[in-house]
Amino acid sequence: MTDAVVIVLREVLEAMLLICMLMASSTAMGYRFRWMALALLLGVCGATAYALRLEQISMAFEGFGQEIVNSTLLIAIAVLLAAHNFLAVKQLKDSKYRIPYGLLLLVFAGTVSMAMTREGAEIYLYGYSYGVLADNMSSVFSGGAIGMGIGLSIGTFFYYALKSLPRNKRLITCCVVSLVLAAGMMGQAALYLSQADLLPSQGALWDTSNVFSESSLVGELLHAAIGYEASPSLTQVLLYLGSILTSLLAMFAAWFLYRKPGSGDAGDAR
Repeated sequence: MTDAVVIVLREVLEAMLLICMLMASSTAMGYRFRWMALALLLGVCGATAYALRLEQISMAFEGFGQEIVNSTLLIAIAVLLAAHNFLAVKQLKDSKYRIPYGLLLLVFAGTVSMAMTREGAEIYLYGYSYGVLADNMSSVFSGGAIGMGIGLSIGTFFYYALKSLPRNKRLITCCVVSLVLAAGMMGQAALYLSQADLLPSQGALWDTSNVFSESSLVGELLHAAIGYEASPSLTQVLLYLGSILTSLLAMFAAWFLYRKPGSGDAGDAR
C-alpha cells in the first residue's frame, strides 16, 4: 500500500502544482476559472482515451509509442508554460494590458488538459498493472486514495498560499514555479526520448541516490516539484537548462520588447 501512496501522490502532486499555479496566475491576470471547465473536460477525455488505447499506443513507432507520446506531451506543456511566463511578464509590465481570452484559454486549458492526460494515464496504468493484473486492488485503491488526498491537500494549500500574495509578487512567483516545472518536464522528456533511441543514451553525470533515492518519499516529492533525477544524463541536464533559458528569454522579450499603448506616440510628440 505504501508504494501506491507514494506513486499516486507523485502523479497527483505534479498535476496539482501545475493546476494551482495557473489558477493563482489566472486570478492575478483578472480572469476567473471559466477555462477550467474546458481543461477538466479535455483532460478527463484525454486520460481516458490514452488509457483505453494504451496497448495500441505502446506498440506504435516500433514499440516506443508510449515514450514518444509522453515526451511530446511534456515538451508541449513546457512550451505552453514558457508562453504563460511571457503573458505574465506582459501583465507585470502593463497592469492595464488585457490578455485576449482565446489566447489565455489556449495556454491555460491546453496546459492543464495535457498534464491531466499524462498523469491520469500513468495512474490508470499503475492501478491496472499492480491492482487488476496482480489481484491487489484493495491495497492499490486504499493507498491511491490516501496519496490522492494528500496531493489534493498540498495543492489546495499551495493555491491559497499563492493567492495570499499581492498581485505582482503572485505573478513573479508563478513565473518561477512555471519555469521550474517546465524544466523538470523537459528533463523527463529527454529520458523518454533516450529510451526511444531518438536521443543518444549516455551515462550519468552524477549519482545522488545515497542522499535522496528516487524511490523514496522525498525523492518522489522532489521529482514532482523540480524534476529531480538522482542520476541524470548530460542530455537531461542540457534540456533542463535549455528549458530554463527558453523561459527566461520569453520573459525578457515580454519585458523589453513590449511597449505600452501610447508610449510610441508620446516619444513622437517630443
